[in-house]
Amino acid sequence: MSETMEPAHPGKNPNAEDRQDATDTRPARSSAKLTDVAAAAGVSLATASKALNNRRGVSRRNRDAVLRAAQAIGYLEYENQPPRTLPSTVTLFTYGRMVGNDAFYGDIIDGIVSEATAQGVTVEVSILDEALSKRGERSWKALPKAAILMGIDEPRLLEEMQQGGIPGVLVNGIDQSMNFPSVAPDYYFGGWAATRHLLELGHTEILHVTHVYRVSIAQREIGFRDALESAGITFDHTRHILDLGSTDMISMNAGPAVAKHLAGMERRPTALFCVSDVVAMSAIQAIRDMGLSVPDDISVVGFDGLPIGAHAMPSLTTVGIDRRELGIAAVKLLAERASFPDSPAKRISIGVELLNRQSTAPARKG
Repeated sequence: MSETMEPAHPGKNPNAEDRQDATDTRPARSSAKLTDVAAAAGVSLATASKALNNRRGVSRRNRDAVLRAAQAIGYLEYENQPPRTLPSTVTLFTYGRMVGNDAFYGDIIDGIVSEATAQGVTVEVSILDEALSKRGERSWKALPKAAILMGIDEPRLLEEMQQGGIPGVLVNGIDQSMNFPSVAPDYYFGGWAATRHLLELGHTEILHVTHVYRVSIAQREIGFRDALESAGITFDHTRHILDLGSTDMISMNAGPAVAKHLAGMERRPTALFCVSDVVAMSAIQAIRDMGLSVPDDISVVGFDGLPIGAHAMPSLTTVGIDRRELGIAAVKLLAERASFPDSPAKRISIGVELLNRQSTAPARKG
């Protein structure tokens, strides 16, 4: 699984480990050695080294013990105070509908909790009022010490966190102001790869079924458009886009809208690229209800790589995402951000993979 890391601000790309070793701690004029620190803290030499260099794999309890011991015996001098790391508790903010979508977000949460536990941190989940957040009203009672925002990237909410000096990271979201680091699948390439797959099968009439309400959704569409144009097909919104019109429609309820749209098209598409797997499976059922076959009459591609897609009839061609890795990467980013709050915000893009299954086939000729 590929991973690219880009500083949000050009010209600044500090090496975190180098900065930790150079600025967080420095030897004092003391005869104390690392072995003395380890003995005083009651930990192994390796654990003491990791703690002093702010590296992962050390529990909160051991890290604090090492830092206290190092300061007490004069091994380290601190310019101000011990290096900032993650607090003992991190708050995971999300919306209720996302927690309900366990097939997608459950794996992300699993990755978050797994990595947080490895770093000696407890994760508390807080469900925000989505309506309040979208109106820019405060939907939490108190600012957290550190936060992971899952599937949330409302600018006003992020601005409130920025003003409060709260270290935070977005997972499956993007901060357009580039104040907060984020980790998300490569949605652009996913859209491009899905469309390219259909083009290689000979499809030229391709409909993208979507509803753009977030940057991550828009990136799929941009990838779709670029793939079409790279094949010499001029993008036309009326011809190539079905906007479902509501976030409520990006679900298994999308089928009727898909059927109505297909029935009203003068030139019916031979393939659909759907914004998600659940929309794709709903579209497949709608196509069947019209008396058509998938993939013989219309090929269908989804997005997300949900496990249920492998067991659908036909099995769903889709864009696979390592969702657990998203969660793991989010915690690592947050730890780095807590240690170096003034460093440029990074955007990590996790690679995606086309899963070629039975719902796509070569376009019929003639």
